[in-house]
Amino acid sequence: MPNTPAHIGRYLLEEEIGRGGAGTVWRARDPLLQREVAIKLLSGPALGENRDDTQRFLAEARAIARLVHQNIVVLYDYGTEDRRHWLAMQYVRGRSLAKIVSKDGPLTAARTVEIARQMLRAIRYSHGQHLLHRDVKSSNILIDEDTGAALLGDFGIALMENSERLTTEGVALGTPEYMSPEQCQGMALDERSDLYSLGVVLYECLAGKPPFLAEAPLAIAYKHVHEQVPPINRSELPPALLAILRKSLAKKKEERYGSAESMLEALDQLGDKNRTPSSGLPILPSESNLRNGRDRRLLDRRRPDDRRRDSRRDEDPASDSGFGGKFGVHKSLWWMGAGVLVLVLATFLLVAWFVLFKS
Repeated sequence: MPNTPAHIGRYLLEEEIGRGGAGTVWRARDPLLQREVAIKLLSGPALGENRDDTQRFLAEARAIARLVHQNIVVLYDYGTEDRRHWLAMQYVRGRSLAKIVSKDGPLTAARTVEIARQMLRAIRYSHGQHLLHRDVKSSNILIDEDTGAALLGDFGIALMENSERLTTEGVALGTPEYMSPEQCQGMALDERSDLYSLGVVLYECLAGKPPFLAEAPLAIAYKHVHEQVPPINRSELPPALLAILRKSLAKKKEERYGSAESMLEALDQLGDKNRTPSSGLPILPSESNLRNGRDRRLLDRRRPDDRRRDSRRDEDPASDSGFGGKFGVHKSLWWMGAGVLVLVLATFLLVAWFVLFKS
């Protein structure tokens, strides 16, 4: 990027990792706290002397800073330098959902549902803070390579409900491929607009691309408003999941889910067959299964002679024991009788010897 400084604020810029209409994103280093961060340098008109511009940008940063959630990228800092806006955010080591789908192809239904659940929790939280995202898209969803968690980022054009627009003039209002019909028409927005955008992301996960594409942004906007969503040709997809997708992509916002919570409940009703662990940890077998498996492995490791002897013992319990079965019982009684006979004979000899000795 031309004229990009070596540092911004106290942060040392190391590598450009992203570029879009709203600006560029850099991997940077915080020398004070000794951690990696992501720095977003916002494009558009530089910050002037107008106090209103400064207040709008400060209000936006404060609104985003209130969002503390496990599925939302954290905002650390903001500022201006050389008449340039910048944001310091959590650095997520991994790939964006857009890059994953582009490189690896469509996702499974189970993985798509799990990502949707995490995003709906993030959107539910931000809506609870009266903040609309307005730019939910796959490139703004980061997948942590260590945990597999999905994080929603880039609240740069967010809108506080029932308030004036917080972003500065010249910043795009959304990405055409993911904009709701009402957003395309410049109408008032509410929570259902973000849910439509998330529906586009889910469609992209399952189909490998967004539902509407064209060379001109206006052509894409026209399709969002007037054309039906193309079907996804994957016979293995659950009909219930496709029904949720159709409802989230309804043209009229009144026909969509009324809130992130209601859409999340609909996904939860799909059942455990479409659920994967959010933590990314493997599912371990029960302790009894582990013990039984270990016992079976130990049995299989015995010598062949031992296994044959155990097999014979199972067929004839008395074959390997002197105290099992009828033969064992008879043999025990014989030895007992012999013992009694010896004892009587010894007693007789002792008495006879005593009598002879006295006489």
